[in-house]
Amino acid sequence: PDAQGEGGEEEGEGGGPASNSPASVELQAINSLMSACGRSGSPDVALRLLNEMEGKFGVQPGVGTYRAAVIACNQAQHERRRARARGEALPEEECDYNHEEECDLDDEECGDEECGGGTLHWWECALSLLRRMREAGLTPDVQTYSSAISACEAAGQWRRAIGVLRSMSEKEVKVAGAKGGAGGGSIPTPPNLFCFNAAIAACEKGGAWLEAIELYERVRSGGGSGDLRPNFVTVNSLLIALDRAGQREMAESVYREAMEEGIVSPWKWKFDSDAGKILALDLHQFSTPMAKIAVRGLMNSLQLSILDDDAEPEHNSDRDLVIVVGRGRGSEGGKAVLGPVVQDLLAREFRVQSMVDARNPGRIRVRREELASYVERMVCDFSLI
Repeated sequence: PDAQGEGGEEEGEGGGPASNSPASVELQAINSLMSACGRSGSPDVALRLLNEMEGKFGVQPGVGTYRAAVIACNQAQHERRRARARGEALPEEECDYNHEEECDLDDEECGDEECGGGTLHWWECALSLLRRMREAGLTPDVQTYSSAISACEAAGQWRRAIGVLRSMSEKEVKVAGAKGGAGGGSIPTPPNLFCFNAAIAACEKGGAWLEAIELYERVRSGGGSGDLRPNFVTVNSLLIALDRAGQREMAESVYREAMEEGIVSPWKWKFDSDAGKILALDLHQFSTPMAKIAVRGLMNSLQLSILDDDAEPEHNSDRDLVIVVGRGRGSEGGKAVLGPVVQDLLAREFRVQSMVDARNPGRIRVRREELASYVERMVCDFSLI
């Protein structure tokens, strides 16, 4: 995910509103240009503007200037991750910083494959910009921090992401106003949900599932401010981390809690050409691990209803089951991913056959006869116990 917005009205050097002087107007123009560079995939131009603006234009960078530069680095790092996923050859990154002078990474953490030694990568540039802001007497706002954490997440640098997150609790974080501009001064502010989600996603990519759980529990307890709650992105990232670590029972427990708390709501009303308006299991926004857990939960609820007359299954076996899996338009390469996974899971673990809906290839259908047969097999199996 890219940064949250681009920022609006500009702060002055001390964190207050910019004046209407020619210099402040020029500062806003430079900041807007840097934001445009980030959106257009030219972070090197944004950093060049940052480095040259005082000498060329006689204007000192402000909080919004650094924010735009960090966002540009974040966007560039995410684009590299997407390009790598597509199998594209990646050019050398160009960042106008000297690694030894600007980067404060220790040798152990700097030995990652993303680190290029003498040339900074975009996630490193984002961290260096944070340090440069503080050295200039400027206070990074929450959006700047979240963008730096997101850049670390895109590079799989989970230790650095957690380090930035922890530093926010130790520093004065400026609370931006409604338009991303001047706020009410600098007060201690805990990280927002964007920061936590990016850090959990970084742990997921780095295989740090214990750290991901710790961060998730912090969010559930309010994140320090008392007003944070996990959302769909939070749960999804944690489930991917637990799935990769082989923590199936824990992942299923987290999913059940998320359903009970209304964070995840997989059952949606859909129109079906055969039955009209129906409740379908909508998984098309789910990751593969979350989709597997949802399908297992559905089938296990059918089993539980056999053992306990008071238990309500998620779906009644007397009607067709429709599972929305999408057509793969949002996947890398536009290839359907969830459909084959769900069909294989149903056949392999539950001996239930399914088919792609002939009228809508983004849906899988399990005939009621197939579900009834599954329930009968379960009744026979339980009677033998």
